[in-house]
Amino acid sequence: MCHLKGGKVKIRTRENQDGTTSIILDCFMGYYVDFDGKRKANRKRRFLDFRLASNPRTPIEKQYNKDCWEKARLIANKWENSIISEEYNLEDTEKSKSLVIAYIIKETNRIKDESTRKAYKTMLAHFQKHFPKAITFRQINKREEAKKFYDYLTDKAIKIDGENLSKNSANKYFNRLRFILKEAKEEGYIQDLKFNVKQLSELKPEIVYLTLEEFRKLENAEEKNSTLKNAFLFACLTALRIGDLNKLTWGEIVEDKDDKGNPRIEYNKIMDKKPNGKQRRIRNYFDIYAKKYIGERQKDSDKVFPSLPQNASSKFNLKLREWILRAGITKHITFHCAKDSFAMYHIIHKEVGVFQLSGLLNHTDIRSSMHYYDLCAPELKKKLVG
Repeated sequence: MCHLKGGKVKIRTRENQDGTTSIILDCFMGYYVDFDGKRKANRKRRFLDFRLASNPRTPIEKQYNKDCWEKARLIANKWENSIISEEYNLEDTEKSKSLVIAYIIKETNRIKDESTRKAYKTMLAHFQKHFPKAITFRQINKREEAKKFYDYLTDKAIKIDGENLSKNSANKYFNRLRFILKEAKEEGYIQDLKFNVKQLSELKPEIVYLTLEEFRKLENAEEKNSTLKNAFLFACLTALRIGDLNKLTWGEIVEDKDDKGNPRIEYNKIMDKKPNGKQRRIRNYFDIYAKKYIGERQKDSDKVFPSLPQNASSKFNLKLREWILRAGITKHITFHCAKDSFAMYHIIHKEVGVFQLSGLLNHTDIRSSMHYYDLCAPELKKKLVG
């Protein structure tokens, strides 16, 4: 007779204050070692969506409890059988035998945003250097595989210039792969995602931003390249990256009014769409003041900044730097600083909380927004963050 490492489902109960008793299915799955090296019990619990009468008195209540117990036993047996099937790989494993690289390529090509797609392609390049081409979801979905890949990213992976990856970059590439594996789990390629590892602490990014006074100086400073000037000032007011502005069309800018009848600008864009129909959409409202930097409205398919480059090259940033110096600003400002300026303006002058700021910056992880609050006054940080 064979025995599971874990997997025996027990039925437990818990009395509630309303006179009912909850039914809980409890399954011990064995032990595991967590990221800190501690041995912990791995348990799974399920609360059933029906309850017992705590003190059945009438025949109807007693029969109801009897029926509930029978139903609970059937559910427990079914769950235990599914655990046994998973333990001995008795379930349909066609998807788990699929190649991971084919899925990554498919998901990467599906991404509409060019800069995001490029970032995933870089992760794919590192994936190909480390993993064999024929690795399947079943083979990769192990903590030891995650650790090997993370060790490769932090110790061996190099950039185009021959330098090692920073901790921040290594974490980003690892998280991008894990995000794709989470998507694969949702589509049935993986049953229980085990691809994870404790990551190294990231260095806080340096934040250089324009104050409101410096922004006004820059507005009044002469710059022959009107595209550069308008695009950068518009970015300070909207937090859009240069790649976003390069692709920005008039159809993605909607002019309407708020609840009080005041005019406003809405940026509405679908970033990417999944085969199951779900989509990631960026939708933000901007101050109407930003309208002065985009000129007269054109056709929906026309670009707002048609002559803006896709990336902020060193030559482009040099022109930006010269304009900033003419304005009497000595800070080292790049195009990316426009987003930082947007964030700090909203913290200092509009006192937005971290959750609202995260939404304005389109951050999927709130921790990406938290570091801005370290630059404001302690009392303001306490007020906005707690």
